[in-house]
Amino acid sequence: MDRDRFHLPRRHYFLSHSVGAQPKSWASHINAGFADPWRTDGFEVWTPWFETIDRFKAGVAGLVGAHAKDICPKPNVSAGVSSILFSLPERARRTKIVLTEDDFPTVGFALAQGRRMGYELVFLPGGERLADPDAWAPAFHDDVQLVVATQVYSNSSVLAPCEEICRRARERGVFSLLDVAQGAGAAPVRLNDWGADFAVGTSLKYLCGGTGAAWLWANADAASRCAPLDVGWFSHAEPFEFDIHRFEYAEGATRYTGGTASIAPLAGACAAHEILSARGVDDIYAYNQALLDRLFAGLPQEAFLSTTRAGLRGSGALIRVRAYEAAARDLAEAEIAHDTRKGAVRVSMHLYNDEADVDALIGVLKDHVA
Repeated sequence: MDRDRFHLPRRHYFLSHSVGAQPKSWASHINAGFADPWRTDGFEVWTPWFETIDRFKAGVAGLVGAHAKDICPKPNVSAGVSSILFSLPERARRTKIVLTEDDFPTVGFALAQGRRMGYELVFLPGGERLADPDAWAPAFHDDVQLVVATQVYSNSSVLAPCEEICRRARERGVFSLLDVAQGAGAAPVRLNDWGADFAVGTSLKYLCGGTGAAWLWANADAASRCAPLDVGWFSHAEPFEFDIHRFEYAEGATRYTGGTASIAPLAGACAAHEILSARGVDDIYAYNQALLDRLFAGLPQEAFLSTTRAGLRGSGALIRVRAYEAAARDLAEAEIAHDTRKGAVRVSMHLYNDEADVDALIGVLKDHVA
């Protein structure tokens, strides 16, 4: 069973939206892809380390419908967003960046630095309306430089219509950036098909890879029009040329690499790629949705602050309770790992959860729901 391939720190683990569970093979991947070559290979350590980077890129690519050459490792999502923001070409009259009130704050913090270059941030209202492509109409005006959409909004669990947003943006000459941090590994992501210009994601959540192994994806055409500021020797078309007076951008996403990647996090993240790929993200998504259906059937509909609409939701749920502190005590006693937003209980489903987990959650919360 997939459950047996992960360390689950509580009997019922519902925290994949925050920190995905660690694969039991994580330590062996760290050793094989990072530590063992460092101990034994001397100068030749670079070869296995580069192979680890390539393995990480290929693993991510296979799970998000992309080509490995279009993936660039980043330490976190914020770094990816900043790299993209400061790489965009100056275009007359395109002075607005459109995002939403429901985006994760780190994305907004990073984009707000665009005000230094004269950009104005426009925030669309959040909620279920974000599942409607027409709600995104302000993002496709002639004065918009960049539209940012989150595939799965972390609090509402609403799925954005990513493909349609990207299509409309492309038709109007607007750059598009997708944040797939809350989708990758648990919901289908099809970057090659959606036609985005850029995407960012992390291994921390449903990709179950831990910290330090985030990534940036760039469409080759979009990348060719952009010039990142935070470059390093691996952003160079010829990184081993070693001429300090000459720099030439590498093709595609590679130009966003910067300096030497942190190998250990990438090695560890590869452990979950094997598990998730073997199961298949489409199958994981269907499985998670069935568990959510069981949760939604077991508690009153009005208890849910997040969307319950089938086909328009990610893998998480926000459950309103009368008094969170009291509910949290009972959840802790039952060894149910969760967190909170808006005074509600926040949970999420993943491939290592099962019906017994959901029934335990319902059993505790049925006496606490508002």
